[in-house]
Amino acid sequence: MASALRQAGAAVAVVAGDVSREAVAKRLVESALRHFASLHILVNSAGIAGSAAGDGPVTSSSLACWNRVLRINLGSVYLCCRYAIPAMMENGYGSIVNLSSVLALTGSADFFTSHAYVASKGAIVSLTRAMAAHYAGHKIRANVICPGMIATPMTARAASRKGLMTYVAGKQRLLGGFGTPEGVADAALFLACDESRLMTGVVLPADGGWSAGY
Repeated sequence: MASALRQAGAAVAVVAGDVSREAVAKRLVESALRHFASLHILVNSAGIAGSAAGDGPVTSSSLACWNRVLRINLGSVYLCCRYAIPAMMENGYGSIVNLSSVLALTGSADFFTSHAYVASKGAIVSLTRAMAAHYAGHKIRANVICPGMIATPMTARAASRKGLMTYVAGKQRLLGGFGTPEGVADAALFLACDESRLMTGVVLPADGGWSAGY
């Protein structure tokens, strides 16, 4: 990805690491400021699906899995915002885009019973709206995208489950199946840029109609 962006003429700085670790999140922001002098946009998209690690209904998932999923999915958002927002305040404006999930908006008793994952994504929605209200006076916007099922390496394992493809096609009727990463990226670009300058605290489903309640 970095090499492709450079070939397209973009300036790119890469920081490898786990952004749910405070030192890495801090280093990420420091690197951006060192390479680009200022920071205006933050997109929090790091996350894991906990099912492979034992996530499930609260009565059966392990505490270790719960803690790991919350640390990575929610903790990374907290830490990156903690270090990025002061830099945005120095600019006098900024835009934060957080990635949640359609499962933060609607439950599923059939296929998606990973409660640690769902809790982490629901908390991202609440945190985003709280930050939107708190930092609006600093001209910092915070919005959240709730994707449906998107065709990524993370969802490949789920796609092999019997009956799931039919289930998703019925939920995401606009698409007739899984969405694409490009569709979510387009939504993130819109929320990050000035075209959405009147929007903060917005919860934007990018789910092919799932949350509409088919």
